[in-house]
Amino acid sequence: MRSKIRHQVQKSRLFAAVLAGVVLSGGLAAPALARTARVPAAAQDATDEQLRCLLDGVVKPPVPGAILTVTGPGRSFDGAAGVYELGGRPLRPSDAFRAASVTKTMTAAVALQLAERGDLRLDAPIGTYLDRKLVARIPYGSRITVRQLLDHTAGLYDYVGDEKWFQYVLDHPDKTWKPLELVDWALRSGKPYFAPAKGYHYSDTGYVLAGLVIEKAARKPLHQVYRSMLLRPLKMDRTYLEHPEAPRGPRAHNYLGERDTYDFNPTFDTFGGGGLVSTGADLNRFMRGLFEGKVFKRPATLRTMVRSTPQSVKAGSPYGLGIARLTATGDAAYGHSGFFGAFQVYVPKKRVAVTGSLTQSEMVTKKQNSRFIESALRLAVGRPPADLCESR
Repeated sequence: MRSKIRHQVQKSRLFAAVLAGVVLSGGLAAPALARTARVPAAAQDATDEQLRCLLDGVVKPPVPGAILTVTGPGRSFDGAAGVYELGGRPLRPSDAFRAASVTKTMTAAVALQLAERGDLRLDAPIGTYLDRKLVARIPYGSRITVRQLLDHTAGLYDYVGDEKWFQYVLDHPDKTWKPLELVDWALRSGKPYFAPAKGYHYSDTGYVLAGLVIEKAARKPLHQVYRSMLLRPLKMDRTYLEHPEAPRGPRAHNYLGERDTYDFNPTFDTFGGGGLVSTGADLNRFMRGLFEGKVFKRPATLRTMVRSTPQSVKAGSPYGLGIARLTATGDAAYGHSGFFGAFQVYVPKKRVAVTGSLTQSEMVTKKQNSRFIESALRLAVGRPPADLCESR
């Protein structure tokens, strides 16, 4: 496995890689909220049965469990299948899970909220907010902007894509990481992929720096920023930033192959680019709130967030500020996935949100994740796969 880590980790962190069977589209149009008809009760019952079939079908080795929440006009589904941990009780829809890179969308959202109120400038150099000595150590540090951290065009070497770092985490699961230690690893281990704005390359390093920028701009710790600006207003009561905040209920065991990562010290992935623990229902609240006017004061802010950069479109992975764009069954959708199996998607035309998690790492279940999410999206927008249950 070790020889494949660099490639697999990098790809599994991108939403485009998870939805391998979905055609991605990088147009610059903003999402339009449409009025959609309510779903008749009989159709809702049939869809619920198919979603249950989908859940039951995905839970087989190496996937211990799956959670799925779907909401839209006249439709609501909240289900789970499999087990909380191997050999343990059944998994419940209310069980939380590690969201990993799904956190990036929320990090970008609070940065944009700070920009709306004038506390942060997206196109300001990162040196406006970060320590001068740190910026001096970063290649092209004086030229990198906050926006480039959020849309992955800064060119920063990604420590998560470094095989030695990943192996170190596996060998030292109890280590407590500080954000600057993660940045230091990146600066020691690799060169920039390109000069700022000259390309697109997914980078958790950039999101660690973005977290530091947000703390400086907001004048409070990152977990308090999430809580005051997103979690409390949207009533995401089961969501919390792991390590600085106490658990808020049962958290399902997430697996990396046969290895249970439940007791891994979460600080290897808990600052800006990951770290939130959430539920399917809470992620659903977030995506609906984001696209239905409950997060930003101005519609233009959402348009800024979802607009894919030309660099990411050229790279074949349309990405805006903390969020990817895809076209599922002909309808534009936006979302993100996480290393431990979490995902969140919103289809503006249908006003449908699809969220949840498999409790197995994307490194191990790339094909299962792709098929599961695509099938859930098809069901949610009324275009179910013809062979859904038969293919099991």
